[in-house]
Amino acid sequence: MNYVNHSMIKENTIEERLYQSHILNTAVNKNTLVVLPTGTGKTNISVLLAAHRLEKYPDSKILIMSPTRPLCSQHQKSFENYFKIIGDITLVTGVIQPAQRKKAYDTSVIVIATPQTIENDVRNGILDLSDFSMLTVDEAHKAVGSYAYTYVAEMYMKQSKFPRILALTASPGSTKEKIDIIRKNLSIDAVEIRTETDADVKDYIKEKEVEYVKVELPEELKRYQELLKTIIKEKLSKLKAYDIYANNKRDLLEAQKRFSKKLATEKNPAFYHVIASTAEAIKIWYILELLETQSLRATKIYLNKIREKKTASDRRIMNDVRILKMIKAMEEYKEEHPKIERIKNLIKEELEANDKAKIIVFSHFRDNIDALYDVLQDVCKPVILIGQRGDHGLTQKEQINVIRDYECDIYNCMITSPIGEEGLDIKGGADIGIFYDSVPSEIRTIQRRGRVGRTRVGKIFFLLTKDTRDEIYHYSAQRKERNMKTILKGMQNKNTLSNFVK
Repeated sequence: MNYVNHSMIKENTIEERLYQSHILNTAVNKNTLVVLPTGTGKTNISVLLAAHRLEKYPDSKILIMSPTRPLCSQHQKSFENYFKIIGDITLVTGVIQPAQRKKAYDTSVIVIATPQTIENDVRNGILDLSDFSMLTVDEAHKAVGSYAYTYVAEMYMKQSKFPRILALTASPGSTKEKIDIIRKNLSIDAVEIRTETDADVKDYIKEKEVEYVKVELPEELKRYQELLKTIIKEKLSKLKAYDIYANNKRDLLEAQKRFSKKLATEKNPAFYHVIASTAEAIKIWYILELLETQSLRATKIYLNKIREKKTASDRRIMNDVRILKMIKAMEEYKEEHPKIERIKNLIKEELEANDKAKIIVFSHFRDNIDALYDVLQDVCKPVILIGQRGDHGLTQKEQINVIRDYECDIYNCMITSPIGEEGLDIKGGADIGIFYDSVPSEIRTIQRRGRVGRTRVGKIFFLLTKDTRDEIYHYSAQRKERNMKTILKGMQNKNTLSNFVK
């Protein structure tokens, strides 16, 4: 094995890989969006480009941004492991006092921070970006809308005396419009993409066995399913009177947002009714999704939350005799969603085959994560990894501790919400990934896969409930991923052609 030889990089730490060298050559000369499968060394490219920029501009600084403190902490470890610089690699977060942050910016060579912290400090004059010769934007698919990446990248290009941006992601999106927005927001000139099947990458990809485990709703749950579908159909039909034509939950959310904006400028009483009606339809849709893809327990918890709330949409839902009858029947029904029993048996079988296996379970809904935690304690040593919402969930420090305990084998099964999908570099990765539910996002599906089999052969199980959103979402994500790769390959080919013409 050959290693990178650079005066700033510790000997025998970064393996030489041809695709990384090619991508680095592009990134040296252009602001570059790099799309690589998880586990193939996006961070290494950032480290190598940082070494190049510091060599070229010895008095400059490097800024690395990542969305969360746990991810920033991982970048700090990587730079400390690879760079010969000692003591000048600093993690800056919002919990540090502004005066201390300013001191860190002034004295550090490499600064690693969340984008919100950087945005606030640039706006407040605590941080000047003029001496930063490189900006790495990790999880670059977030650079849309009002997310902090957009503002920081714009100010960086204005302030830096020698700007260079490196944007990293495993999946920027499935449409040209979305990718173009990211490129614009981050001043990207070139795109570099590699997939698992590319000749220069495939030798570094660990094989993943994929198995589809399909279950069918029992007749009782199918009756609830049909009832909820009927109610949704009625709600959508009534909304057409207000030119709202919704095919999914996202359409309803967008309609609700649109009428909320209208209400701010036009005090039309009818708009209150529309907003309440869309809220009602969204909640029924949510109940249906929980019933089809999660568990009966999670469905009941959500229905109880609606019962306890006092909004117009909640009252109307609870005034529907059909809903009330369904709730009563659910209370008397003693079985669970078939996925619950299937995942217990699945984990039990895998641990019997390999008692050292590390498992990660992805579930979109928090109420269901609690249900899974309770039932899986009989067959494994589970732990929950979730984000923080207000006073609920885990702080970023607690998240780091959960990951550490999982890596140290205190737990062998991590049950996680979407926070566990994004960028987390769990040492050694998980051997087995179980997608308890499917998500329609190609970004999230790719990121979930990336948590499994990073250093050895891994297994992925898709739990799919037949004739439900599980199947619809799964195939939607597959289609979007194919589109994404086609679009990015086209953009990359244009870069190559442009270089050839020059």
